[in-house]
Amino acid sequence: MKIVGITYYDGCENLLLKSDSSMTVNRKPLFVPEAISDLQGLPCWVLRVSRLGKCIAPRFASRYYDAVAAGMDFFGADLLCAAKAAGQPWTEASAFEGSLAIGAWQDTPAGTWLLQRGEKTLEQTAWTDDLQEEFDRAVARASELLTIRQGDLIYVAHNVEPWKLQTNDVIRCMNGENELLYCKIK
Repeated sequence: MKIVGITYYDGCENLLLKSDSSMTVNRKPLFVPEAISDLQGLPCWVLRVSRLGKCIAPRFASRYYDAVAAGMDFFGADLLCAAKAAGQPWTEASAFEGSLAIGAWQDTPAGTWLLQRGEKTLEQTAWTDDLQEEFDRAVARASELLTIRQGDLIYVAHNVEPWKLQTNDVIRCMNGENELLYCKIK
């Protein structure tokens, strides 16, 4: 299984790979590595790939995933700045154990999803055609460079400011009364 990320950070589109140990499944805490002093997170959507594909055109991309989950892509901003300055890969800053929180899978996302830190809503997203197009572009982009297979995950981080996080913060995604994502920072 591959975890492929399409992120938009500092005005650039980035393609990142994470190992399966990077996943923090719903309700498990994130233990921040000691090497990270500035933990930040980007809200993201996670797509579950349902079939084999390579060089997929965006108009066919929706056929290649069968579920969507809310997620949070965690990274060490201090390590990321050092890696960027040295022209080194971002792996150490972004692919540590537990660096991608994934919530409950939804077959047909609908309604408004609220991303919260504690009780404060920091982002609100409604399911729209624009969001569907963003997912389709992400699948097409990932399949340009890699063969995607059933069970792979593609996460799409929005072009928003990262959230600065600290110990004991709780990240949630709510859809009405349903809790789709819960992750505590430890």
